[in-house]
Amino acid sequence: MKANTTQLLALAFAAVMLLPFSIGGVFGAYLVGGFVAGSETEPLIEWVRMAFVYGWTFVVGLGGYRAYAVALRPDNLDGLLTTVSHRDVIGGLVLAEFMLWVAFFLTVGSAVTVAFAVGAGSLLTIPTLLLTLCLILVTGIPAGFLLALSVRNAGVRSRLLSRLRTLFLLLVGIGYFALIFTNAFASVLEPIYRVLAPTPIDWFGDLAALGLGIGASPFRAIGAVGFTAVFVGVAGLTLYRLSEWLWYADGVHITHKLERSDDDASQFDGLARILSQPVFGVVAVDWKRARRSPISLSFALYPLIVLAGPIVTAAQTGEIGTGLPLWIMFSGTWVAGSLFALNVVGQEGAALPVTLLSEAPERSLVVGHVLSGALLIAPITVAATVIAGLLSPHPVPVVASLAVSALVLSAVSGAIGTGIGVGFPRFEAVSVSRSTKAIVPSAFAFAIYSVAVLVVALPTIIAHSGTAGHAIASVVGVERFVIGLGGTLVSAVLACLVGIVSMYVARDRVRNYRLG
Repeated sequence: MKANTTQLLALAFAAVMLLPFSIGGVFGAYLVGGFVAGSETEPLIEWVRMAFVYGWTFVVGLGGYRAYAVALRPDNLDGLLTTVSHRDVIGGLVLAEFMLWVAFFLTVGSAVTVAFAVGAGSLLTIPTLLLTLCLILVTGIPAGFLLALSVRNAGVRSRLLSRLRTLFLLLVGIGYFALIFTNAFASVLEPIYRVLAPTPIDWFGDLAALGLGIGASPFRAIGAVGFTAVFVGVAGLTLYRLSEWLWYADGVHITHKLERSDDDASQFDGLARILSQPVFGVVAVDWKRARRSPISLSFALYPLIVLAGPIVTAAQTGEIGTGLPLWIMFSGTWVAGSLFALNVVGQEGAALPVTLLSEAPERSLVVGHVLSGALLIAPITVAATVIAGLLSPHPVPVVASLAVSALVLSAVSGAIGTGIGVGFPRFEAVSVSRSTKAIVPSAFAFAIYSVAVLVVALPTIIAHSGTAGHAIASVVGVERFVIGLGGTLVSAVLACLVGIVSMYVARDRVRNYRLG
């Protein structure tokens, strides 16, 4: 972590951003303590039990995810297993994860506990609540590791699960975003609570509320401590066995058939007849890379984050406003240009010397990378923009002019990115996941490109905006379609001019590029 300056800066930024929420959480805990002190006792103990069941579920879920994605994949695992036993490795990993959680609970958790106890007027709550939080971590983190080890053991032993791993992760991701968009977390959490409520997990609430005088059972509180001791012993033995099965397993091997070149050519016959052979080769290689390693293009999904707000609003209200088609048009344009054209030289990697020695490499590289993103993303952008526009209050002529903007901008955005990418290339591979590295555009190039695309698309966005476009049409005294068409023409001219200059710079840099 010390060697990764970007990660340290990201952690520092996250800490600064979370500081106001932490302060708000401490004040909120004080208010909740006052509410508990002045309320009736009957329903409060049930609410406390429910809160700690959900808290334990959160620790297990997040801990299991971190164990699956990060903790169970330590660097140089094979080397570790040749020097220490698997018991030491899994014990160290669980202890490291536990200390990471404790660092948070010793700061924010302690402050929240003290604030709650002061608000409730019961200092005895401080030790019992802190003890409960520690017991939740002591049981929840090993439980998360058990879940992660079970899933990974099933994956290395089942050929079917190994083949369906990517599909399963995709479905989990879709389900997660669906829960966010529909705000249907209760439909998932309630069944989990009904399963855990009859178990000793429910006893943690009694231990935490022992000093509040709201009807907590001392026997259930003592049982929570005893359950923790038994669970830790059983979980430790199970973790040792599951880690041994995972790390010393031969595992199943999925053999993928090599793709024949004639099969690949048959898929692009139509495109090969239109494009020259060098340009077609660049397009084909870009698409093959995207298909074989889609995670290396994950940076291009960042622009789609801007769609989250409008999509959530449309899902909650059941109506598509005038803004969603504009966001789709802009996001599609943003993605189309960044997908392949934003690191023309750098993404060649070890093949760069051979590429530069070929005939007219500047034409094939620049034009090929521009077409790769345009042919792949422009049709999707236009179709999504038209569908959202027709479902929105926009008139049909305005939707037509917006569709033209989506087509032109998404087709030209790659040309805008080429000169920026050549000016600020990135040659070294960076981590795009825990176990995958890839050469991606530099953050500086991505930022400059994003600003350029926004400036180019701004006339279209303003002219087709439900508020600004209507206001301009009223002032000028013309139809909204005329304003929308004017915005389309201005954006198209700007995009073409910037794209031509950028491509000229890119081709000149590639033509005169020399390896140092």
